[in-house]
Formats: sequence, C-alpha cells, structure tokens
Amino acid sequence: MTNITVAPIVVSMRKDNEKDTEAIPAPESAADGTGKEVPGMFDGKLRPLLTRLALPVFFGMIFNLVYTTVDMLFISAIDRSDPSIVGGTGLIFPLMFLFFALAAGLMIGTSSLVARAVGERNHEVLSKVADSGVVLGFGLGAVCVVLGYLFTGPLVAAMGATGDYALHATSYFRWILPGLGATLGFHVLIGVIQGEGLMKYMMRAMIIGNILNIIIDPFLILENVWFIPGAGMGVAGAALATILGQSFGMGYIIWVFATGRTTVPVRWSLRHVRIDLIWKILYVGVPQSLAQILMSFTFLVMNRIYVSIDPIAVTAASLVGRLDQIVLTPIFALSGALMTVVGQNMGRGLTHRARQAWRTGVRMSIIAVAVTATLMVITAPWIYRPFSTNDDVLRYAVLQTRIVEYTFVFAAVAIMARSVFQAMGRPWPALILTGLRMLGFVLPFVWLFVYVLDWGIIGIWAGIIAGNILGAFLSIGWLESYWNRLESGRADYVHTGPAESAAAEA
Repeated sequence: MTNITVAPIVVSMRKDNEKDTEAIPAPESAADGTGKEVPGMFDGKLRPLLTRLALPVFFGMIFNLVYTTVDMLFISAIDRSDPSIVGGTGLIFPLMFLFFALAAGLMIGTSSLVARAVGERNHEVLSKVADSGVVLGFGLGAVCVVLGYLFTGPLVAAMGATGDYALHATSYFRWILPGLGATLGFHVLIGVIQGEGLMKYMMRAMIIGNILNIIIDPFLILENVWFIPGAGMGVAGAALATILGQSFGMGYIIWVFATGRTTVPVRWSLRHVRIDLIWKILYVGVPQSLAQILMSFTFLVMNRIYVSIDPIAVTAASLVGRLDQIVLTPIFALSGALMTVVGQNMGRGLTHRARQAWRTGVRMSIIAVAVTATLMVITAPWIYRPFSTNDDVLRYAVLQTRIVEYTFVFAAVAIMARSVFQAMGRPWPALILTGLRMLGFVLPFVWLFVYVLDWGIIGIWAGIIAGNILGAFLSIGWLESYWNRLESGRADYVHTGPAESAAAEA
C-alpha cells in the first residue's frame, strides 16, 4: 500500500465527554461529534504538539516501509541472479509517481483547505469539502486508469525499458493500475483527516493495509512458501497484493467517516458537491501535483542517464531509493504535522505561532535526518545484500548511500518550507522552489558533472547534492521573507471564505 502522504492523538468526538474551553462547534450535519480542537493546537509548547501529530503518521509510514522492503525481498526472491526483475519494477516508478503526484496534490489541497477552515470555524466549507473532493478524486482516478491501459506500451518504452526489463515492467504496471487510480479518491479522505489533525486514523489505515500486504505478498508472488503452494504470479502478484491491502485500508477510512469520528462528514451525495470547493482544492493541489510531476520527470531523465552509463546502476538506484524511505519517513511525517499546525493557526490568526511552528519543525527534521542517515551509512554494506547477489549492484548502492545520504538534511528544509506555503494557501512558491531545485539545479549540474567533466555515476550523485543544498537556502530565504511580509501586513492570509469569518489574532 503506497501513501505518498506521529503517539496517537486522542481527539474524542463523543457528546458525553467534558467540554473543551475553546471547542469548535461542528456543523449541524456532522454525525455525532462535537468537533473538539486538538489539545495544544493554539497555545502551549510546539515540539510536543508536532511530535504528537507526527508520530502516528511516522508509525504508519514505517509499516509502509516494512511492506515495501518485504515486497522487494519477495520480488527479488523470484530470481536473485536476474537484475531485470527488481530493475524492471523500479523503472515503472516514474509512472507510478505520476499517480502519487496527483494523489498528493488532492491530499494537500484538501488538507490545507480543511485546516484553514477549522481555524476559521468555517462550517460551510467543512460540511461540503469531503463530498466535493471525493467526486474529484475518484473521477480523475478513473480517467487516469483508462489512459494508463490504452498507452501502457509507449509509457513503458518511454521509461527506457527493453527486453526482460520491459516484460516485468509491463506486467507490474498493468496489474497495479486499478489501485493507483483508487488512491486518488482515498487520499482526499486522508487529506480531510490530516487537516483536522486526526492522525491516528491515518496510522491505523496504513497499518491495516500494509499488514495484509505483508501476509498475502509471498503467496501471490512465489510458487511455494515453505510447504504451502503459492499463486506464482511473480511481479503481478506483488501488484495485486498492494491493491488488496489498499482496499482494506480504504475500507477502514470509510468506516471512520461513516461512524462520525470526524467533524467533516461524507454523505456520498452529489447534492453536497460544490464547484467552488473543488476549485479551492485544485488551486493548492495542482501546483503540488505539478511539483511532483517535475520530480517524476527528473527521475525519468536520471534513469536514462543511469542506463547510458551502466544499466546495472538502475537496479542499485532502485534499491537505494526504496530504503531511503528510512530517512525520508520522519521528514514527511513532520511536514504533514506542520501543515496541520500552520494551517489551523493561520486560520485562527495566530501568525507568530505558525512561524514558530515552522522553525521548530525544521530543527526537528534536521535532527531526525542526522540520526537516520547515520544509521543508513553505518549499515550500508549489509542492508542491500538480501535484495541482490550482484556485486556491481551492491557496490553502487553502498557508494551512493555514503555519498548522498547526509544531504537529505537540505532536502528536509525544502520539504518543510513547501508544506508551510501549502498550509497557508500559497502553493505557487512551493511549485517554483521545486522546479528550480530539479530543473534549475539538479539536472544542469548532473549534465555538467556527467557529460562535461566526465565524472560518470559520481556526477549524478554530485548533481543531486548540489540541487539539495541550493534548494534549501533558496527555500529558507523565500519563506522567511514571506513571514516578515505577513507579520508587517504587506502580505495577506488566504481565507477559505469571507475574511470576517476568521478569528482575530490573539
């Protein structure tokens, strides 16, 4: 189960609980909740708040990482001497990334809108945003699945896949397509939950889906699992297991909404769909998706460069990319928590507190990267061995880890800055920052180092490092300048509705 996409927060929705001193009244149509605020959201220490919000997402993503790792182990177990099996599925990643980009855009757009509306107490938005987003998500997903099946061949060829690489890539892509389409609508619901700050439900959905994936994965992929016969579907079985696990996770999220555990309701009715809310989701979500697509394009170009230097390097990069999630997971968990905190506090008019949350989040992400990158560098000679017996693959993977891993510190800063802009309803700076980092820094430096200076594979990694560093400094400068303009009144907060609906700054 993939969720491009914190101890659990106990946010009770029961009527008989004691009253919160600053409760947000729920819409009249909410199932049975009182719409209580997340404790500590608008006052108190920020580090414990961000930690509480980030930990459920972190644990959910850890389960996702465990599944991804186990999935890769079983795929490689089909034939560990054949690099085309892991490499072929890895070549499909840029195509999958396009779906993840759309899903992330819908999730971010919905989350930003919900978080700001919660801060503003804008119940007109909160009562209809979920239905509007669901129609958008599942409708767009259906279109993408149809297009994916129609153009599978050309798309796989565009990834640079040939021979056995193309065979495995095509099989995996055709089986995973329905799940990729459904994830667009699923991520709208996840965005609602994130915007409200109910991260524990995100965690549970991810855990449910990924545990199921882990259980059924070997029986669908392999012909025999110990003494039990399996389906022997190969890479197609891995894709089917992902779809089944994702379906159970989605079912749990639908149950959360159906039983009234959220303030924002889903009525599954076209009568509650509002075009203006769809446009507001798209206004924040489309730039996020475009930013992800720019990254996907960059990965596509990088794959072609890897293949031109040494096809074995594609397999190594695929392995490293998957296990890099150990470093990226805490960053993404913190960025999701930061979006909720900044969005709700900006909606409430607490600009200074939102700015402090940004600075606290950056410090926490840097510490997290330092710890996880060190773990990766130390264990690099051993962690890739279960996935490949090819000495060249292992050599490339270890070398890339040791050279690139610590520069995720700079990537963390850029990711956190992007989340802040999105939380404030200002998605275009986030897109521009991503575009500059990928197209303005990474690719030009890769071209310089590989084709002008003739550094080979080292040139690719050096280009990534240069882009991460320059992108981080640009992100800090732009965001700090914007904070100054907000606090001095030279920039405006983007309201979800009429400006008078927002509370004045405390």
